Amino acid sequence: MTNSAEQHEQEHDSRFQVCLTISGGPDQNKTISNYVVNMSTGGMFIETSELLPVDTLLMVELMLPGKETPMACKARVAWTNGPHTLKKQSLPYGMGLQFLTPLSR
Repeated sequence: MTNSAEQHEQEHDSRFQVCLTISGGPDQNKTISNYVVNMSTGGMFIETSELLPVDTLLMVELMLPGKETPMACKARVAWTNGPHTLKKQSLPYGMGLQFLTPLSR
């Protein structure tokens, strides 16, 4: 494997522990401390057993490693991966969130 290929593989296997503050949905303000399994500019998948219904609108605030101020955006639950909605067996229980606005400070 070349250095470039190894670096690409490591970047895609990275997991970052972040603290999410989610408001909206059934609980107006909830903090989930878990792993973000996959994050991109379009959204993220978070590992959690506390699943919200698909299409739930949320305000997400997260603190990224190495940053001093939190980032925030509007999001919606795009899909869930749980005991009754297992879509991807390779992933833990959790939710796929679609960013509706860009992350901002």
